[in-house]
Amino acid sequence: MLDDLFLGLLEALIELLFGLAVEAMAERWEKGSRTIPLMLLALVGVASGFISATVFPQRIIVKHTAFPGISLLLAPLATGFAMHLIGKALRRAGRPATSLTTFAGGSVFAFSMALVRWWLIVPAR
Repeated sequence: MLDDLFLGLLEALIELLFGLAVEAMAERWEKGSRTIPLMLLALVGVASGFISATVFPQRIIVKHTAFPGISLLLAPLATGFAMHLIGKALRRAGRPATSLTTFAGGSVFAFSMALVRWWLIVPAR
């Protein structure tokens, strides 16, 4: 019972802080700042990492690798490149592209998600 109360209060506090942060950043977003969308993508990546680690609480690649944590480098690079190509195709088709469809946006999202998964999921032994 106490655990449920604590988790409920923690969730409410996180939602409050997230809401205040979004409101504070909204003014700068209007002025065309490039850092605000990247910060929001990082927050969404962190949330996605938590959700992903909850739904899939095991490592995706179970086999021992020569370079543990390499996904912290490869995932952002691959995702950033893919999102850059998607954004380029959207702009070529005359459609609006979002901050996510840039190399920086895709990389920030993927890095924050991979970092949270790496932090939460215990490596295979």
